[in-house]
Amino acid sequence: MKLTQSEENGRILVTISGKCTVEHAAALREALLAATSPGKPVTLDLAEVEDADITLLQLLLATAQTLEKRGTGLSRQGALSPAVGEAARISGFDQTPRLKPFFAEAG
Repeated sequence: MKLTQSEENGRILVTISGKCTVEHAAALREALLAATSPGKPVTLDLAEVEDADITLLQLLLATAQTLEKRGTGLSRQGALSPAVGEAARISGFDQTPRLKPFFAEAG
C-alpha cells in the first residue's frame, strides 16, 4: 500500500494505491487520523487501489463520522477502483447513509 497526503484548495487530499486489506489496517488508520487532525475536509483518491476488504470500508466510515463531528466532510476524487467498488457493493457499505454520497460521487 502506498499513501500520499497533500493539501489543495483548503482540503486534505489522500491518495491511496495498492492493497488496502487487514494487513495494512494500522498504517491506513494512522494516515486517515493524520488527515483528519487539521480539521479540514478530506478528499480520498482510491482509483489505484488494487485490493480492498472490509477493513478499508470500516476505516472510511470512521473517517466520515469523525469529520462529520468536526463539521467537515469526506469526499472522493476520481473514479473508484474496481476493487473498492466491489468490496463496497458486496458488503453493503455503499448503502450506508454516511458513505452513500461518497460511493455515489461521479469520478
